[in-house]
Amino acid sequence: MANMVGAALHFPSPTDDEWPMREISWAEGDSFSAWDDGRCVGHAAGFAVDTKVPGGARLATSAVTRVGVLPTHTRRGLLTEMMRQLLDQARSNGQVLASLRASEAVIYERFGFGVAGEGVSAIVRRRAMGPVRAPAEGTMRILPRDQILDVVPDVYERSRWRTGTISRTPFMWTRYLADATSGTKPSMVAVHADPQGTVDGFVHYEASWREGAFGEESAVTGEVHDLFGVDAATERAMWAYLLDIDLVTEWRAEERPVDDFIRFAVSNTRGYDVRSRWDEQWLRLIDVEGALGGRTYRQCDDSVVVAVSDPLFEFNTGSWRIDSKGAQPTDDQPDIAVGITELGAAYLGGTSWRELADAGRIDVRRPAAIDDADTLFAERPAPFCGSFF
Repeated sequence: MANMVGAALHFPSPTDDEWPMREISWAEGDSFSAWDDGRCVGHAAGFAVDTKVPGGARLATSAVTRVGVLPTHTRRGLLTEMMRQLLDQARSNGQVLASLRASEAVIYERFGFGVAGEGVSAIVRRRAMGPVRAPAEGTMRILPRDQILDVVPDVYERSRWRTGTISRTPFMWTRYLADATSGTKPSMVAVHADPQGTVDGFVHYEASWREGAFGEESAVTGEVHDLFGVDAATERAMWAYLLDIDLVTEWRAEERPVDDFIRFAVSNTRGYDVRSRWDEQWLRLIDVEGALGGRTYRQCDDSVVVAVSDPLFEFNTGSWRIDSKGAQPTDDQPDIAVGITELGAAYLGGTSWRELADAGRIDVRRPAAIDDADTLFAERPAPFCGSFF
């Protein structure tokens, strides 16, 4: 199966030396495959995680990954059947949401996934940024390699203050931190400790000389893989640490929030250069009632009745009245009618109902309901996952 997924997604197959480290991830979670004459020709998997939703609840989630079909067997309905079985299994497991990172943006809407959160890839130029405002007090230290996996997961769990973050399984940590723990690359993890000595943030990064660039002013480029702290002040302290590292003139970060506050924590916002904005988090509601009831809503003087249609799970089709106190099933006439894909996009508060309405994606039957829905669902800071799987 691993060789098939590699071929379908254009990755090399794992070597015999690499397989022992990867094998554990294949034993976890739910896995569905398509076979033809004894050969694996398609695969889809989901791992058990949780997603933080507005209000702070962490809802059981299937992290969908390793989805692919060999080019010799596409257009036969194999992907549709594997995804149906995978989502059916997730529902049986009690998972309320399904989340994925899409290799292609045109595939997953037909299975009910919508873009619920976006990310940016950025270049942070050290000299242009200037000093960081009001970083948290405390100290920074670089962790020895043999301490990284003991320290970092707990710090991450305490640092999930943004909606959209997910829990990380042990194999995810092993993969994310492999370079830092093995010492095979100039990759390291530094942690921040508060004045009482409690570790309250970590940053995983690497910095390396460009080939043939010794002696050039900008010869060292850094890359930020992960940066999480228990609050914004702690994250500012870690950015201050990075921007003070000698020789590194720019930091590249492939996965940052769309509303990354570090832009405004320095004197020159142009030192933060967004190179691309992309669909970071695709979400599907497996249990609409559980999902709508699992998050909170902002204060609004009115309520909104939302009618939902889900062609895969009939029990999700129905109407809910949503107000500041929560969501309840109702037989009242809907103000807005949506498909399960659009509800998934709006659920975390990152994609606005106004955007969906203006794009012609939803049926608006009471025009004022759009503004009410945006008031109820809006979430700041913007949803951000920060975990690629």
